[in-house]
Amino acid sequence: MMRTRFSLPVLAALAAAGFLLAAGILMARYEDRLYTDQQVKNTNEQAHILAASVAGAVAFDDARAAQEYVDALTANPELLAAGVFDEQGRRIAGFSRAGPVPTRPGNSGYANGHIDVAVPVSQNGAALGTVFLRAAAEPAQRRIARYIGLVLLVTMGALVIAVLSFSQSALSRRAEQLSQVNRQLQAEMRERARTEEALRQAHKMEAVGQLSGGIAHDFNNLIMIAKGNLRLLRKRLDPPAEQPLHYISSVEEALDRAAHLTQRILAFSRRQPLTPEPIRLSGLVTDMDALVRHSVGENIGIETRLDAAWWTRCDVNQMENVILNLAINARDAMPEGGKLTIATRDISLHHAPGDVADFAPGDYVALSLRDTGAGMSEDVKSRAVDPFFTTKPLGKGTGLGLSMAFGFVRQSGGYLTIDSAPGQGTEITLYMPRTLPRTEEAV
Repeated sequence: MMRTRFSLPVLAALAAAGFLLAAGILMARYEDRLYTDQQVKNTNEQAHILAASVAGAVAFDDARAAQEYVDALTANPELLAAGVFDEQGRRIAGFSRAGPVPTRPGNSGYANGHIDVAVPVSQNGAALGTVFLRAAAEPAQRRIARYIGLVLLVTMGALVIAVLSFSQSALSRRAEQLSQVNRQLQAEMRERARTEEALRQAHKMEAVGQLSGGIAHDFNNLIMIAKGNLRLLRKRLDPPAEQPLHYISSVEEALDRAAHLTQRILAFSRRQPLTPEPIRLSGLVTDMDALVRHSVGENIGIETRLDAAWWTRCDVNQMENVILNLAINARDAMPEGGKLTIATRDISLHHAPGDVADFAPGDYVALSLRDTGAGMSEDVKSRAVDPFFTTKPLGKGTGLGLSMAFGFVRQSGGYLTIDSAPGQGTEITLYMPRTLPRTEEAV
């Protein structure tokens, strides 16, 4: 939010209003203190006069005479209560304007808006008793007048501030409008940049997929020719020789690995033949539990959160391969051990998750695998689904695991997102479109 900037005259007026208000409050407190000190002094003098006057009455226990002296004090409206007590603390005389008459002498002090003064009664140096007076610290009329003055000061300051606020309101509204427009433009620019980047990535993957798919088809044909000739060669060896058969078996094994590699390339390019069927991903993960645990090893803890109840449609064998490959990738990211969380959930998406392009809103079944490994940098994450891209040492990986998963999920109408950061682990989520269960689909 853009901050409103006040001009120098406005700031000066605000400072003046604040100064007047603070000065008024300080002056009121100072006058209140002066009045209280004067009231304490006056009450103390009256208490000494009363103590000297009632000394004889206290000495002879003459309550009537003592009361006459006390009643004379009622002419002072600022005195709230008075009491004359003998040496044993017994009250001889007294009065009170509010509340009961004091039954025992109190202590001198100031509390709760009144002043208490206790003065000893003595005659010829001998203590006879105590005189107690209670006076109002401030009369009601003076307190009301002081409060009215403070209210007027506050009102004056508020009026000054209100006038200044009104003078700045138009500028503030305009500044807020400009700030809102600026935020909208920035959000649109960020969204456009994100969309353009997603489209560039999609076009790149499409181009790479078309190229790799064509190469894989041609390469697969060559593999089939080579395997056919090897079978013919095996049949024509008469009698079969152990050494040539060993060489032929080695070549056939290498060709099988090459054929498997071409199938993975075709999976990435979305050109492999699929046999989709309705399935619940939660049940599939449950069925694969033992296989996944055996594949990742004992030093990786596995936690499952299978909350999805909806059905999706996919090739079950290919989905099993995807889950197993992602689990093995998570294992390789945690060489010292860690935790792998496999979760499913039903979700209705109205906006594209992550940097997904060509997104279609709707209901999806989400399958996520999250590890506690080293995570990926932004550069690695942006290239993670590229074919043959791998961060593993030479000979430890082909770089086709994630690309195959990406191609299979897109061919099945779903989406794949990667959430990762260095030191924060990696979470890969597959969003598969919701479909009808087997029973409803067959109707």
